[in-house]
Amino acid sequence: MTAALRIRIEELEEEIRQLKAAFSPKVGFPASWRLDAPESAILSALFHTKGSYVTPEALLLLLVRPDDDADESTTRAWLGRLRRKVEPRGIAITTRHTQGYQLEAAGRAIVADALGLAQPQTAAATEPPLKHPRGWCDGQDAVVRAGYARHATLCVIRIELIAAGFKERSFGSISTRAQTLGLASVRAAPLWSEPEDEILREAYEAGAFINEIRLQLAQAGFRRNRGAIQMRAIALGVAGGRTRVWTQAEKAIVRSGLNAERAFEAIRVELAEKGFERGLTSIVRLAHKMGVNRATTPWSDAELATLRRLYAERRSVREIADTLGRNVPGVASMASKLGLKQRQRWTDEDRAVLLRAFEAGDTLDVVCRELDRPLPAVSTEARRMCLQFPPTPRRPQIRDLAA
Repeated sequence: MTAALRIRIEELEEEIRQLKAAFSPKVGFPASWRLDAPESAILSALFHTKGSYVTPEALLLLLVRPDDDADESTTRAWLGRLRRKVEPRGIAITTRHTQGYQLEAAGRAIVADALGLAQPQTAAATEPPLKHPRGWCDGQDAVVRAGYARHATLCVIRIELIAAGFKERSFGSISTRAQTLGLASVRAAPLWSEPEDEILREAYEAGAFINEIRLQLAQAGFRRNRGAIQMRAIALGVAGGRTRVWTQAEKAIVRSGLNAERAFEAIRVELAEKGFERGLTSIVRLAHKMGVNRATTPWSDAELATLRRLYAERRSVREIADTLGRNVPGVASMASKLGLKQRQRWTDEDRAVLLRAFEAGDTLDVVCRELDRPLPAVSTEARRMCLQFPPTPRRPQIRDLAA
């Protein structure tokens, strides 16, 4: 994983953390409601958005971690459980296509009364008359100013506008409004300073690699990615002499490795041991110029027939690859081209069976027998729906709390 990718992942995780903080205020629902953590998070988000619709994508951020493999079916499953617990108490959750979910006014009043809070007023009752272009008002401007003051992302500011009862705004609209208000984002990369340029010049003159330059800048307190370093080097005119021509000694090592059918990584290591630093891409390109292309051999009709037969028998991709003498990515790629699939698409009826078994206190093997699916596939879908099945049967879930 490159440094730039790690930095981007950190930024996304921080953005998701801010979204959760903005969308899920910490409130304690009555214990008699028997709500678990995901259900409480959903109801809290619906209550604090003051009548606005909450998208399934936003609710999904409250239910799973960023690296979990989940989709909107997870949101629907937990909403179904929440509805069964709160609808007997008069709390209704409506669904609108393309917009999301909303807590009805009567239900909001019940939740507010249970929490001992005054029901939040809608934005229509508190907004002053619109007097700005394109419907912007002082209340919306205040949200934008507060977001820019604490360096929040446009995504977080957008969520906060919705949570405050204002209509949904695009990122471009928020950014344009901030410029009109004279607000400047400090999230953009600052201009290069003279100390940074000096480090960059010296490193390029010394022949340092980009990763080494990035590390030197980081040690001096400057955070730059590879692309920014390369573009700055071009602007300073110090990047012109970095192209290295292959020497005869290097070519001889590569040719010897190719003749011996060694892997490209092994050739790179051999070059490094003899004092030559080359990347894999550079070695592959030189091999192509030498007439060596290590593309996979064409598939024969017999291999394709075997591939179809083994897929029909639902063998694992690794087992098929071992049988055919090919690598796993190659087998998976050819199967995809032929339209071969081992996994059966999960339908709403299948998920209903899974949810019914969970509420009944059954184990996963019961679902496997009923759906005729392998245990790993059923277990993976259960995790996506945030259903944690017990290793042994347990008592059924309580469905009617009002009884």
